[in-house]
Amino acid sequence: MRSSRKRHARALFMMIASLALTTRPAIALAEEDAKPILGFSSGSTRPQFEAEKTALAVPSPENARRWLRTLTAEPHVAGTGPDYKTAVFVRDKLREWGWKADLVELKVLLNYPNPNSFSGLSIDGEEKGLPITEPAIAADNDSGSSSAFGGFHGYSASGSAHERVVYANYGRPEDFTALEKMGIDVEHKIVLVRYGAIFRGLKVQNAQKHGAAGILIFSDPADDGFAKGEVYPAGPYRPGGAIQRGSVQFLSMGPGDPSTPLGPSVDGAERIPFDPVKGLLYDDSWAKRTGIAKEDYLALIPSIPIGYDAAHAILKKMSGPVVPAGWQGGLPLTYHIGPGSVRVSMEINVYYAITPIWNVIATIPGSESPERWVMMGNHRDAWVHGAVDPSSGTAATLETCHALGEAVKKGWKPRRTLVYASWDAEEYGLVGSTEWGETNAKEIDEKAVLMLNVDSAVSGHELDASGVPSLRDLFLDAAGSITDPRTGKPLSEGWIAAKRTAWAADAPLVLADPVWGGDVPGGGFTPQLGTLGSGSDYTVFVDHLGIPCLDSGFKGSYGVYHSAYDDFHWMEKHGDPGFLTHAMAARLYTLIVMRAAAAPVLPFTFTPYAAAMRSHVDELRLHEAKRLRKNESPSTEAFEGQPALIEAVKGFTREASSLDAALKSVALRDDLKPEQLAPLNDALTRVERAFLLEPGLAGRPWFKHAVYAPGLTTGYGAWPLPAIRQVLEDPKSAKLAAEVDRTVRSLQKATAALHKARDQATTLTPR
Repeated sequence: MRSSRKRHARALFMMIASLALTTRPAIALAEEDAKPILGFSSGSTRPQFEAEKTALAVPSPENARRWLRTLTAEPHVAGTGPDYKTAVFVRDKLREWGWKADLVELKVLLNYPNPNSFSGLSIDGEEKGLPITEPAIAADNDSGSSSAFGGFHGYSASGSAHERVVYANYGRPEDFTALEKMGIDVEHKIVLVRYGAIFRGLKVQNAQKHGAAGILIFSDPADDGFAKGEVYPAGPYRPGGAIQRGSVQFLSMGPGDPSTPLGPSVDGAERIPFDPVKGLLYDDSWAKRTGIAKEDYLALIPSIPIGYDAAHAILKKMSGPVVPAGWQGGLPLTYHIGPGSVRVSMEINVYYAITPIWNVIATIPGSESPERWVMMGNHRDAWVHGAVDPSSGTAATLETCHALGEAVKKGWKPRRTLVYASWDAEEYGLVGSTEWGETNAKEIDEKAVLMLNVDSAVSGHELDASGVPSLRDLFLDAAGSITDPRTGKPLSEGWIAAKRTAWAADAPLVLADPVWGGDVPGGGFTPQLGTLGSGSDYTVFVDHLGIPCLDSGFKGSYGVYHSAYDDFHWMEKHGDPGFLTHAMAARLYTLIVMRAAAAPVLPFTFTPYAAAMRSHVDELRLHEAKRLRKNESPSTEAFEGQPALIEAVKGFTREASSLDAALKSVALRDDLKPEQLAPLNDALTRVERAFLLEPGLAGRPWFKHAVYAPGLTTGYGAWPLPAIRQVLEDPKSAKLAAEVDRTVRSLQKATAALHKARDQATTLTPR
């Protein structure tokens, strides 16, 4: 009887939630009538607007809830049977909605915990081992799934260690440098570090470079546990037994299948040999061919993710110096560096195999320019159930595809072909997207217009977006047309307000010398998309192939990342009760894709790119100024190359302003035919490609973009103007002038691409 009442109550709540979305206008009609959509004329806006209304009526909270329940029914790690079931489910839904959809199988190297070999963690003198699996929660049936893997790291090394422990904060290079200055040696020790600040794989890389025997990585409660608020199930934050799984691939060196560093994982591809237990047999010959040393390419020491309860048991036994400022976490004890006398035993056993994975690739052909692609992608694999990461994204993008399919059935004709990709094995290292991108690089270069990437679409209600700056106005245009049912205001208003608040709290310093000729960077607020580094499936498209990418989702209090508790119950109770945000996300994605696919003139604007590059140059200048203040030894070339860089950005800025004005004039014309607009649109697609550096960044040639790449020491976070930043991070380098020159030349190529597009636009502008 009680469960029946719950079902009725849930049904009533979902009905009210659906009404909240449908009784408020999803699009601001009056505003759109008065102002053409970006890239559209007044005449083309009206039919587009009518098609959008049809599409936006489709996404519903109930549908999103249904898809999420199906996708999270069981753990579905990449390459497993349940993962294949999700691929078939996605494919069949897409076909039902009018898409041509197929599974694309790839065979890649993956690892899994060995069920026949012991893995464990223990402290000397204690009979009971420390947990590397998560306890079930009575209120959450999914949390106790018997098919979930325990704590392990993708692409980790098998091995064991029985050593004393050293605490190394976040495991960053500067943390290990601080230990050295304190006289603490981590060689032959087990290093204990907390998650955060940098990608987990780089923590392993840094530990093994300093001779550690093994590494334990825990989620500190100060970062996402009880110090933030109530823990699950009472609240959204991480309980003490929750384990953050994840890949320890060295992401800064390049994503994808690590067994095929010279190309895509296709039949007949040359692979690094591997041992099922030891993993890749990466030797000096492979290091010579790739230009990457063994210790910089793969994990060589064992690593285990643990919860903060297990970390607490270790930390309370440790002695040695008290940690320096900024290293104290949220556990109720004083953190000590170690090593002390306590010893910990760790053992992890994984097996490696070439394993099939399954991307789903779906298309709806364009009517006028079918050879041009507007792409949207989301990964599907999860470490356990993955309600937020990534299934909220799959649920939202499925509703987007549902909406797009319905719009086509009702008569909407996208000018460009729609391509939807459901990627596999993202969690191991962006494997499915990277290998597909490398395999189809030539066709993608010829056809792709842009990529909308969705990863964790919903963990709360706060809209977030990152991307190349030329897509900022497309994003704002779409977000301004979607009403948040909770506030009654356009989504763009909340996003801009949050950006303004963050800017006011952390306004950038302005250098004294006005190098921009009266334009003071940072002197006023301009909303900008976040910068793209890595960590999601946009990486191969923007960093390697030069495709404009946008990444967007809704963030919130999310403390169960990559744990067994990131499941349907968490989402329904804490992440998105009522699934209003899932439906709203689907509507936002629908507008972005529909407008990019149907706009007579591609909805790119380049003045935001110019503004972003000015801020990136100032960031480098501030970086050098701080280095000087600290009496560090900057390169003697540090400021010699900057005038050329500044002039290159100024040139780009002038051309961007002229092009945007010309594009606006062209877009307003109703009398232009598709064949007249094609050369202009083709020229616009080449601007981002012009930023690609050959042969790529020094020491990591897979990354080719001159403006955006993940930081060499961060993995996730971006280092804008990365070729220069890499040199500035290494004061011993004498290559600054060369890297400034390479960057300047790439900016000049992009400026020439802008000029070519402006010439095309000028021929279409009435005199």
